[in-house]
Amino acid sequence: MNFIGYRSDALGAAVELVNAVTGTLDKPAPGEPGPAADQMRAVLVAHGFLAGRAPATVEPALRAWARRLRTVFDATDPEAAAVAVNALLADVRVEPHLSDHDGQGFHLHYSPPEADVVDRLRASTAFALAMLVSEYGVDRHGRCAADGCSRVFADTSRNAARRYCSPACANRSAVAAHRARARAAQVSER
Repeated sequence: MNFIGYRSDALGAAVELVNAVTGTLDKPAPGEPGPAADQMRAVLVAHGFLAGRAPATVEPALRAWARRLRTVFDATDPEAAAVAVNALLADVRVEPHLSDHDGQGFHLHYSPPEADVVDRLRASTAFALAMLVSEYGVDRHGRCAADGCSRVFADTSRNAARRYCSPACANRSAVAAHRARARAAQVSER
């Protein structure tokens, strides 16, 4: 599901940015490596942003933005999510226009033509979260439901059943629930 019609995956970038910062503030999800040097630039590349145009100081700027994005994922009711999204949108310059740079054909940009890659990412991720919240409220995003995990997710599936940041957390939770049921059954049989 592409929420904003942009050639990059802005929603996926928002999730990965937040989770990259979560990995530095909290422990990474079990089985996942800790933060790597230049991790934020890697998120830009992975989600279709032209990271070669990013300044050398991209890491601190993107880490600060990721902490701001997290406020949307932490919101548990539509009003709080709207306040968080509106705060993001107030801090970005949105000037939609069609662009055909680098042989990509015409596509929509949300920031002005002179904006650098960090400002483009900020505008695109803010807009992607705005679309997600406006279309689905708080039912399609949030914190991972696994015990001990503070990473986030955005659910772009058709059935909107996602509650975990990764299959690893979903599997660990399922195994823990199964073991708890088995222990309860053994106790009740005695």
